Amino acid sequence: MEDVEGAMQTPDGAWRVEIVRRGRTRWYRIVHGDDVLDWLSIAAVERILDEAGVDRRLLAEVGPAA
Repeated sequence: MEDVEGAMQTPDGAWRVEIVRRGRTRWYRIVHGDDVLDWLSIAAVERILDEAGVDRRLLAEVGPAA
């Protein structure tokens, strides 16, 4: 079973980045509308957000279940 350990999202909630853990394995997930990109490295998260024009400085920490 996987657990979302933490999350950040844009002020409008359109983009969400989650830190996910299963056992001792951790990875990142991006949620954007109905699209979910899973099993990402932090480098992949940065690249995807940059390519989409998302200002990563605007990401704010939110609860894992938000």
